[in-house]
Amino acid sequence: LHDGASCGPQVYNPDIKICCAGQLSNRALGKNLCCGKTPYGVVDRGVLCCNQTLHRGVEDGHRCSPGGHLYLPSREMVHSRRGNMSCCGGKAYDPSGGKVKCCAGTLYNLQVSEESHCCGSVLMEAGSTQTCCSAPGLDLLYPTQPGFTCCGHRYPNSSLWSCCAGVLHPRPEPHTTSKNMIPGPRLLPLEDLKTEDLCHTRVLLGTVESVSVKMNERSIVMVNTMSMQASRGHVSALPSPLYLTLPDHCSSPELVPGNTYFWMTINISDTIRFISDLSDHSSPLHSILSWCSK
Repeated sequence: LHDGASCGPQVYNPDIKICCAGQLSNRALGKNLCCGKTPYGVVDRGVLCCNQTLHRGVEDGHRCSPGGHLYLPSREMVHSRRGNMSCCGGKAYDPSGGKVKCCAGTLYNLQVSEESHCCGSVLMEAGSTQTCCSAPGLDLLYPTQPGFTCCGHRYPNSSLWSCCAGVLHPRPEPHTTSKNMIPGPRLLPLEDLKTEDLCHTRVLLGTVESVSVKMNERSIVMVNTMSMQASRGHVSALPSPLYLTLPDHCSSPELVPGNTYFWMTINISDTIRFISDLSDHSSPLHSILSWCSK
């Protein structure tokens, strides 16, 4: 029996079971994500999690609207693009104004812009006593507790559970330190990145084609990759495919092949500091340039 892992009223072993929205399922190889009550994996092709419903047989390029339907960005547009305007659900807004924030299709008026963050479609104001844990297609809020830390969308007691790329593993004995853990990059919504980081540093924008792991080092193959410094309007195409490496697989966020990501590196090195999933943006390049063209 593994203390500390519960699914509703049931205690379970996460090595052989997976808990999705209070429902237990047998764990299958590679299926460690949840879409509502349905388990699925990052390598599954032709699937898209949209508003907690897993759609199968989905063609490449489809996106999930805030209303829960699938659409092709190349065929559907809510508003014409004028100036710095972007879309948030069915509303047009200026992301560079600093007065509103778009959280997964929901538009909020801001009181303290620099200290508010998105957790899915929920806005977390400054001083929040909650912690947001995220996995591809799923963001959950938990009451903040000492000794607990995020592992994908879960929030376990870190003395009882270790985490590797969003997968929980029971510790053989209580554990109080993580000295050997190399801090990995953080996965953040585009709206939560600071303007000086997003606009004034060299960043990469590209689509993940495949992910592999060897000796806990994660290798990523990118296609359609661009290098940009948005504040100057500098955009240049990079050779395709492009190969990136994350030195510690376990401390890095899960990445979904086929999704488009924004990558921010530390200035003096190539170490990746932040990653943002832009798959819900119909035009990721336009989203970034609009944000930075104040």
